[in-house]
Amino acid sequence: MALVLCQQCLAWVEPLCEQCPQCDYPIDLRAPDPSLEERATAIGPLVGPIGPVRISRAALPDRGMLYATVNGLFFVPESFERVRLVPIEAATRSPRSMARALLRGARLVLSDGLSLRKWADRSSMQIEISKSEVPLLRPEDSHTLPHLLMDDPGVFFLSRRSIRTIRSTFSGWSVVRPNNLTLRMKPLGDRATFHQRMSNFAADVPETICP
Repeated sequence: MALVLCQQCLAWVEPLCEQCPQCDYPIDLRAPDPSLEERATAIGPLVGPIGPVRISRAALPDRGMLYATVNGLFFVPESFERVRLVPIEAATRSPRSMARALLRGARLVLSDGLSLRKWADRSSMQIEISKSEVPLLRPEDSHTLPHLLMDDPGVFFLSRRSIRTIRSTFSGWSVVRPNNLTLRMKPLGDRATFHQRMSNFAADVPETICP
């Protein structure tokens, strides 16, 4: 699965017919990624956490922390995986662990922007995967959001402008995009607190449906 960052909705997606499946925006693989300033402006300052959540997606991490920003919703997975190429002599691994790294690397976007074809040609390099927990973010950490979005395809941002309908459901919340794509969210912590914070966020969305 080759993922790219959509310049319109800032979602990591697998292009479908040269379009973003999240917002239907045309994707030009030759165009540069949005700059740090463009990402920061689109995301906006961090307001605070909404709560731990599980979201409805299969290929990427589905558990993590959901945050509210001035301009939308920001999801950060429970843990952060960094994939990079290192010289073979820089790290020692067993054949079994090397095989696991190669298989996992083939499914991820390489952080240095190399295509899988170019990576495969570099016989003197190997994939190194490091995993770390993501601490709870605070408003003063707003500057880290555009970096997180670029460093980890598991992170996503959902702009208020890209939400057609948001509603409270029996199991959590559902967010519907203009193209009818629905994102379902199930709180994993205090449901009452999550519901109140989501209600506060949804208050500025024109089509909000709460029981």
